[in-house]
Amino acid sequence: MNRLEDLKNRNCEVAVVGINQNGLRAALAISKSFPVQLTDKNINPNSTVEGFLESRGVSMELIASKLPNIRIVKSAADLHSAGVYYLNGLSTSLVDWTEIKSITAQVGSALKPGDWVIFGEDIDPDLAEVILLDILEAKSGLSLGQGFEIAFSRKLLGHRNFANLGNEMKMSHNLIINQVEEILDQKHKDEFMSNQINYLDEEKELSRIQSKIKELWIPMLNEMDSTTFDDFVEHTVNKGFLDVYSHLRFSNELKVNYYRFFKIAKYFGLKHSVAQLSQNSGWNRAV
Repeated sequence: MNRLEDLKNRNCEVAVVGINQNGLRAALAISKSFPVQLTDKNINPNSTVEGFLESRGVSMELIASKLPNIRIVKSAADLHSAGVYYLNGLSTSLVDWTEIKSITAQVGSALKPGDWVIFGEDIDPDLAEVILLDILEAKSGLSLGQGFEIAFSRKLLGHRNFANLGNEMKMSHNLIINQVEEILDQKHKDEFMSNQINYLDEEKELSRIQSKIKELWIPMLNEMDSTTFDDFVEHTVNKGFLDVYSHLRFSNELKVNYYRFFKIAKYFGLKHSVAQLSQNSGWNRAV
């Protein structure tokens, strides 16, 4: 389903969720062409659009030009009526992952088949994959690529690492990013920078990592009991996953490393009993 066409036909709206300075800037850019909903824990649902924008330093002239295309979310039903969700996730300049997860749960509860979720520039790609995607799927009952699509703001592409992002997320992003840039009023900017996330160049590296896990770590892990596995976890948590397994060039986030390591290991033959140990005491404890 093409949500850009739905927006052009006024059949849905863009919900900008989390109105810090970056979220406000995105909302104002989107509202040049498309209807926008604003929602944030610090916005009183009964506030007027004029009053809120003025309190955030937006000029009266700009407010007057934007007013027809902006409204404030007053209920869950309002949020449900959106078709595109710009998940900025923050109310201030401080990164608060509890707040981001709470807002992601609200978006997940509102998702319908065919909806798009755009991760704003304050969202880390690794944690979007490991934490936020799970929340969106669990709350919506939909799955990525079959129920909804995701994309990342172009402003993330230049200064965040996407090399280890799962191919499912890369493919979803690449599928809708051209339309997303039109929604965000970013088309034709930074014309020498690709908006696609390359998932072909990393295949050799991924194959190398998979071979290491399959040949080296699975035989060792499959011999472990709960005691030796706890020692393994304690060792990796205390000394740092990347320090212990320097050949696994994953991420600086422990939860991301455990998630990807055990996901690959289960695919290549990790025993069910060990997989259960990993869920109970491994990467869950590394948050």
